[in-house]
Amino acid sequence: MNLEHAVSWANALNNTERTRLEKENGTRWSELHRLSYFDPVRFTVIDPMHNLYLGTAKRMIQIWCECNYINEKNQLTMQELANGIVVPCGYARITKKIADGFSFMKADEWKSWCVIYSPFVLKHVLPAKNLENWILFVDACRLLTKPSINDKEIDEAHSKLQLFCTRFQTLYGKSAMTPNMHLHHHLGECVHDFGPIYAFWLFSFERYNGLLKNIETNQKGSFESTMMKRFLERIYIGSFIQSFVNHLPQFAIDFLHRISNSQDQLAALHPSSTASTFSLSDFVEYSLNPRHSALGCELLSPSVFPIKLDQRITMCKGHYECLLEFYRHAYGSHDIFGHYSNCESNQIFVNNQIEKMKRISLLGQEYSSGSYFRAYYLENNSEDKAAFPGRILYLFQHLITINETVITHTFAFVEWYSSYSLGSYQPMLNEGIELWNEPSSVLNYECIIPVHHLYSPIAIAKYRFTITSEFKRLVIPLPQKIEA
Repeated sequence: MNLEHAVSWANALNNTERTRLEKENGTRWSELHRLSYFDPVRFTVIDPMHNLYLGTAKRMIQIWCECNYINEKNQLTMQELANGIVVPCGYARITKKIADGFSFMKADEWKSWCVIYSPFVLKHVLPAKNLENWILFVDACRLLTKPSINDKEIDEAHSKLQLFCTRFQTLYGKSAMTPNMHLHHHLGECVHDFGPIYAFWLFSFERYNGLLKNIETNQKGSFESTMMKRFLERIYIGSFIQSFVNHLPQFAIDFLHRISNSQDQLAALHPSSTASTFSLSDFVEYSLNPRHSALGCELLSPSVFPIKLDQRITMCKGHYECLLEFYRHAYGSHDIFGHYSNCESNQIFVNNQIEKMKRISLLGQEYSSGSYFRAYYLENNSEDKAAFPGRILYLFQHLITINETVITHTFAFVEWYSSYSLGSYQPMLNEGIELWNEPSSVLNYECIIPVHHLYSPIAIAKYRFTITSEFKRLVIPLPQKIEA
C-alpha cells in the first residue's frame, strides 16, 4: 500500500467511503489504516521453508517428470550418485528417496537436495538450458540460507530469483507458473526487514510440532494442558537438576543430566567466564581473513565449551615435528621450543568426536560425515585469498609453557586436497562444484591449523569422468555457520 492509499483510508469519513475503499483495495477497514506507514503486504512474512523447498523445489520435480527428463531408469542412476556424496552434519542425507520418485521428502531433505545434491545429480539429466535455469534457483537458495547475510547478497539472490522465474516461463510455459514464484520476489524484502531467514522460517516451529505430537496423552480431553506440561518439563529439566548442584555430588548431577538427556543445556545455563571477553567480530575475522593470524590459543566461542577431551596421548613423531614447526612459524623463536623433544612434551588431549560420528561407506572406503571443511589462505606470491578444502583427521589440545606461562592451544590436524592438475579450469564451476585431486601425503606445519581458521563445512564426493580416468574429488562449498 502506497502513501496515497493510506491517506485515502485515513480520510474516509463514513462507512460508505470505507466500503468503497474495501472493494477497491481488496481488504477490510482497520484502525491500522490510519497509520501512514502501515503496509499489510510488506508486513506479511513469507516462510522460505514452504516457499522455496516444499514449494518450487518440489514443483520442479513434478515438471521434469512430466517432461520425461526424470524417469524410473535415471532415478536409479541419480540415487547412486547421491549416495556417493558425503554430507556434513546438520544437513539431511537422501539415501533412498530419489530412487523412490522423491516420495515423502521432508523440508530439510528438499533443502539438502537443492543446495547439495541437485547440481551434481542433475548434470547429465537435464538439458543444458534447463540446468542453467535451475542453478539460478540453487544459487539463490545458497545465498538466502546463509545464517549471516549482507545487503549485497540479498540483492544478488533477488536478481537470481527474478531471472529464474522469467526463464522458467519461457522454458515451461505460463501455465506452469505458481503463486510461490510470485512470492519469491518478496523474499528479499522479508530478509531486509526481518534479518536472515533463520530468524523467521518455520523449521524450528515444525520441529516443536513434532515434539508435541510425540508426547503421550490419555486421550480423554485436556490434551493441550498435558502437552504443554510435558513440553515445559523437557525444556526446564536441565535447570531443575542444576538447582541441586550445592546439595548433590557432581557425579550425581552428571548422571541425572545424562539420563534426562539434558547435558547440552549446561553451557547455556552456566556460560563460561570467558564469555564476557569473547569477541565475535575477531572470531569471525580469523576464519574470513587469512591475514588475521591465529595461534590457536585465542578465545573460542562460548557455544563450543566445554570441549569433550579424551585422555592424554603421545603424538607420533612425524605429527609432533609438524606441530613444532608450526610453533616456530607462529611465535618466531627456535629457542623457546628447543627443549620440546621428550615424550612428556608431545602429549596431547584428543577430541575423537570425529571418529565417533556416524561413518558411511563411500566406494569401498570409510569416511566421517563431519570432518570435511575449507579454510582461507593467501595464494602463493599473491595477496589474493583462496579457499582450500581439507579433511580433519583429529582435533586436539596441546599445552606448552612460554615465559613460565602455560598456554593451551586448540588445533586440528588435517590433510589437504591438491589443486586440480589442469590449473584454473573447473568444468563444474557453473554448478557451484569445485574439482580437486586426492589428498596430499606431505607432512608439514600447514597440516596444523588453529580451529579458529576453520571456515565452513563442505560436501564431498569421488568422481571420474570416464571409467579409465583417475578419481577426483568434487567439493560442494556450503554456508558458514557462526554460533556465539
